[in-house]
Amino acid sequence: MRPIVLCTDFGLEDHYVGVLHAVLERDAPGASRIDLSHLVPPGDVWEASYLLRCAWSHLPPEAVVLAVVDPGVGGGRRALAAAVGERLLVAPDNGLAAAMGPVGAAVALDWQRMGLPEPSRTFHGRDLFSPAAARLARGERLEELGEPVSPASLVSCPLPAPERTAGGWRAVVLHVDRFGSLVTNLAARDLAPEARITAGSHHGVRVVGTFSDGGPGEVVALEGSSGLLELAVNGGSAQAATSLGRGDAVLVAGG
Repeated sequence: MRPIVLCTDFGLEDHYVGVLHAVLERDAPGASRIDLSHLVPPGDVWEASYLLRCAWSHLPPEAVVLAVVDPGVGGGRRALAAAVGERLLVAPDNGLAAAMGPVGAAVALDWQRMGLPEPSRTFHGRDLFSPAAARLARGERLEELGEPVSPASLVSCPLPAPERTAGGWRAVVLHVDRFGSLVTNLAARDLAPEARITAGSHHGVRVVGTFSDGGPGEVVALEGSSGLLELAVNGGSAQAATSLGRGDAVLVAGG
């Protein structure tokens, strides 16, 4: 039995997450389950893509990932099951699948082929995605769940890549964590030793090894736990210090 990893924007106040677990237990009894996050901001495919991408390499290699951040539920977007390396992903076709890396194969979920009742128009997580994830966890093949679709046709990942410039890099803040640190899209390994970093009005941001290497109130740059360049303030908030947020540029010269 494959383990199932859940990531949703359902929150913890309502019954929705519990219902997903109930369906998974009903259809794949005994499958281990990991709650990656249920606190993705409502409909925020960018944030869900970031969280899944950061966690992806740490998930069990045989995992079935159930990602339900679905602002287009009930509309024309496709519901997918996809193979990304050894792992399988069940998600709406809104960029989540493409965010995880090259998709080897994908199908558009077909509730009739799966022998399911017609899904409600507002809770595909319960009525379509969870039953599909449970079947994959039990060992069913992708092609048993729907018609194949071309991986090239999937909606592209919303996360931007860093841009090479004449003198270095133009990075973008992908995420502001709960400590106010700014996580960029630039791999720290691409940072040259002589690089000069500009974050908002802060020029010549110093590159350090750990958070505690920063002085009081100093904005510093370092390699974060996901291997990405982060801006941080020891005991403070880089977001507050720089007034930068998601999507804002961080400039690297001399890289």
